[in-house]
Amino acid sequence: MTLRTLGGLSVEGVTFRREKVLLLLAYLCLEGPQPRRRLAAVFWPEAANPMNSLAQHLVHLRGLEGALAEDGPRVAAGLPCDAALLRGAVRRGRHAEAAALYAGPFLHSLGIPLGADLEEWVFDTREALARDARTALLTLAAQDAARGQAERAGELAAQALSLPGAPPPDELDLPKLHHLLTLAGHPLAAQVDRDARSLGLKLGAAVTVSAAPFAGRAEELAVVHTLTPGTFAWISGHAGMGKTALLDALARSGGWRILAGQADPAYATLAPLSAAPPTSAHAALGALRDPGLRLAVDSWDTTDPATQLVLRQAAQARPGAVIVVTGRTHPPFDVDTHVHLGPLPPADLSAWPDLHARTDGHPTLVGAALRGQPLDLRFGARVRTYPDHVRDTFLLLALQDQPNLRATRAALNLDADTFARTVAFLTTEGLTVETGRVYAAATTREYLNRVHVHAALLHLKLARTLPEPDAWPHYEQARDLWEDTDETRAAGAACHRAHAHLKRGYPGQAATLLDLLAHRADLAVPHAWALIGAGRYNDALARLDALGTSGQTGPEVRVARATTLVRLGRTDEAVTLVADVRGSGPEAAHAASVQAQAAYFREHWAEARRHAQMAADLWQLHGDDEARVNELVMVARAAVRLGSSPQAAFQGVLAESEGRPSLHGTALVNYSLALMEGQQASEAECLMQDAIRILKDAGDRVGLAAAYGNLGVRRHMQGQLAEAARLYRQTMELLKGSGNVRQLGRTLSNLSEIEGDLSAFEDALHLLERAGQHELAERIRRNALLHAATLPSLSS
Repeated sequence: MTLRTLGGLSVEGVTFRREKVLLLLAYLCLEGPQPRRRLAAVFWPEAANPMNSLAQHLVHLRGLEGALAEDGPRVAAGLPCDAALLRGAVRRGRHAEAAALYAGPFLHSLGIPLGADLEEWVFDTREALARDARTALLTLAAQDAARGQAERAGELAAQALSLPGAPPPDELDLPKLHHLLTLAGHPLAAQVDRDARSLGLKLGAAVTVSAAPFAGRAEELAVVHTLTPGTFAWISGHAGMGKTALLDALARSGGWRILAGQADPAYATLAPLSAAPPTSAHAALGALRDPGLRLAVDSWDTTDPATQLVLRQAAQARPGAVIVVTGRTHPPFDVDTHVHLGPLPPADLSAWPDLHARTDGHPTLVGAALRGQPLDLRFGARVRTYPDHVRDTFLLLALQDQPNLRATRAALNLDADTFARTVAFLTTEGLTVETGRVYAAATTREYLNRVHVHAALLHLKLARTLPEPDAWPHYEQARDLWEDTDETRAAGAACHRAHAHLKRGYPGQAATLLDLLAHRADLAVPHAWALIGAGRYNDALARLDALGTSGQTGPEVRVARATTLVRLGRTDEAVTLVADVRGSGPEAAHAASVQAQAAYFREHWAEARRHAQMAADLWQLHGDDEARVNELVMVARAAVRLGSSPQAAFQGVLAESEGRPSLHGTALVNYSLALMEGQQASEAECLMQDAIRILKDAGDRVGLAAAYGNLGVRRHMQGQLAEAARLYRQTMELLKGSGNVRQLGRTLSNLSEIEGDLSAFEDALHLLERAGQHELAERIRRNALLHAATLPSLSS
């Protein structure tokens, strides 16, 4: 329940209508706990027994649950009250909340007689609350004006002017109202001008202010707007962080005098405040004694020393005016309020999609984007004027999303002191953060790409000094400038990047990358593994064959070749090739995995399980837990074929894969497939949906394609052909760039069956045969001949 006193008098949610009782409650809500005798004297000054009258009214209040709190001789209200909430909202700077609470004059249309003291309290409180509401409306209007929303600012100012229950605006409110109404071109501006003249107040012409785009800074504006006379505030921030834009917004809001810092002559910055330029510190300080003055000085760094001294004195003496100063550094003396400006957070730019992503919230870039200007021009002109080592430092940092400062310094051949000073300079210029990351670096990179040779040279310098795992993208951009000594290190960097692609589940990207270095024999094995992962088995075999007979003897080459052969269905050759691979290293683990797959294809389930478990144990010994869990999926699949229930077979691997989204999703896909084959379709579908969610979160496109493909097969078998076709197309979209010909061919053949396109069906099978997937192609053909109503083959 809430006591409503604005625009009427009632308790929300009840029909209680005794006005004198509710008036007593309102008094307690606004004035706080009171002695009983004082209440009796104020409310019943003429009564024969005031305390008895009070007691009778308190009886009624006790009937309202929670309305009253009694503590001996003192009485207090126990309900919230809209008027008290409004006062609290104004004190806390919640102006929108305060304006919304004002539903009309305090105790409007009160119909009971009041004593002199009580009547005076009602009218004083009514005016005070209306003034609070007017203050809230004017503050909201000023904030809208600051953001360039002049029309909305004018509407709020008009509400403030004609607020029911409020006294006529005084000499402090009239200038604010006039500014806001004039800014909006509102017809009430003329009325305010007449009212001001009748009071002998000269408003003057409306100030012309910048209409530059302005976003965010609501909290900072609110802090500055609530400064009281005699306070000194400082606004700091690196170059381009919006200090001047914030002062422009204050000028739009009205009531502020904005002065730009002037380097000379003495007191030049403060000269506009006096009829004649001040000639002494005393005279300059005298202009700051007006408590109605709200002064902002833009840029301490460019302000003349004499004015700086006066401002220091003002910070100590607090002469009367509200003073705000901006500077790049923290204040060099004590101030009442310090506001530090950094980049705008995403929430401040939510009204403009992608704006934060394009600008990193840098205020200068945000303003340029809102004006429709090219972002690269905002930094480009400044950077071109810097010395060469400063310019190249900025550009090298811009080439990196997360800059490696050590490598950047080495690429520039700068000593530590010079480099540190350069990065610090770029930070104070508002071009980088303290860690060296460039604001909106993508924009700078786009600009650099148009200057190809210079960009390539910078990439090459950086690639030579970055650690190999991070260097490949820069070597790739500088390929035209490689010297003979660069290729060996670039090859190592490419190998690292390809391995990272494989770990993320993107073998197609790994294979494409290493295709660029197909002439290098030292990359044959990692290139072959990438090609295997991408389903390009014939290419992998050709890559290894190119090593010649002498190059085929090493165990790392043999296990890669055997893995290729087993994927091509040449299981006998594959098993023979790895039969004598010994040891406990990665090659032995790969050899065991080849034997497990060969046995699985031959439907020798026990042998498949034994070798897969052996491979898992070897990977555990080698410390590759991801590869170990991946082999355990094969162990579980073979166990199901041997008669284990899917639940028992997969329980361990599902637990082991928890916390590894890509692996866990893949394990769920295989578990669901086992359940489908075991006629436990309803549970399987739920788990497949879980797998899809997990694989989406993991960003595993290949695993997700397998999940959609298997779900498509399920719909296909249920006769839901339209849904199956949709899932097959979704699968093919995810397989783009993966190089997984086996899965793509299977999906294409299933889709062509639905669409009745025999030509597409044969094309899909030829695609599989060209990739060496003869066994799979033959199995699909056999299924098509055996079943009049063609059923799809399940994925695995």
